[in-house]
Amino acid sequence: MEKVLIFDKALWGLTIFLNGGLLVLLLYRKNHLIFPFFFVYVLSNFLQGFVLFESYRIWGFGSPVSSGIAWGTQGVVIFARALAVAEICHCLLAKYRGIWSLAWRILAFTATFVLLSSLAVARGSWQFAILNSDRGMELAIASVIVVLFLFAHYYEVAVEPAVRTIAIGFFLYSCFLVLNNTILEVWLHRYSNLWNLLGTLAFLASLLLWNWALRGRLAESAFEPAMLSDGIYQTAAPEINNRLKALNKNLVHLLHAERKRS
Repeated sequence: MEKVLIFDKALWGLTIFLNGGLLVLLLYRKNHLIFPFFFVYVLSNFLQGFVLFESYRIWGFGSPVSSGIAWGTQGVVIFARALAVAEICHCLLAKYRGIWSLAWRILAFTATFVLLSSLAVARGSWQFAILNSDRGMELAIASVIVVLFLFAHYYEVAVEPAVRTIAIGFFLYSCFLVLNNTILEVWLHRYSNLWNLLGTLAFLASLLLWNWALRGRLAESAFEPAMLSDGIYQTAAPEINNRLKALNKNLVHLLHAERKRS
């Protein structure tokens, strides 16, 4: 077990290094202007690493104070991750105003439902509330990303490579955390050290993907909400794009109708 802890600390240091490198890349390439919420998420992870390191150094790894700080900062990171994923959805769907109006309502409802259900089954413990929120949010994130890619594939919506890679990083990490948190809840004490190690490995893999995706500067024009001309639609894929435009138009009308009733 001691070797596992030493390996975990080494991975933790590598994770903080890659996390810091990703922050530098985002700032140097000015990609934080395109992905501000993703930047906040990466920054919150980076700061959490230092906060946890200091708390473990001062109060010890098994201290109730360190445990409270760890779970509290994890709640902040979960919220930042949810906003970052919503931002990815916005990058892909913002050019379709009606579809995005429906999508952000679904995302907000899902986040609220996950939070309330986590509090309901928390067993009177805020640690379990955060654990269930984390698991529920990760399950929602993985589902949203799958639906997003299926939507993009069906309607042949162009996805920027950087957006695709960032989304894949979130998807892989979320899928792992759902499984990891489920096992932790059953075998909380016996599994906690291995849970930290495996979680670090999963996050390390996502960091490698994100550093690769954001190694260059992205063009802001690629994310501007502009539709292609009707001529291009009719030449390239009239049937698919007409369905997409019809869906968007119906959702816009539905949104206006709801506003008039309210």
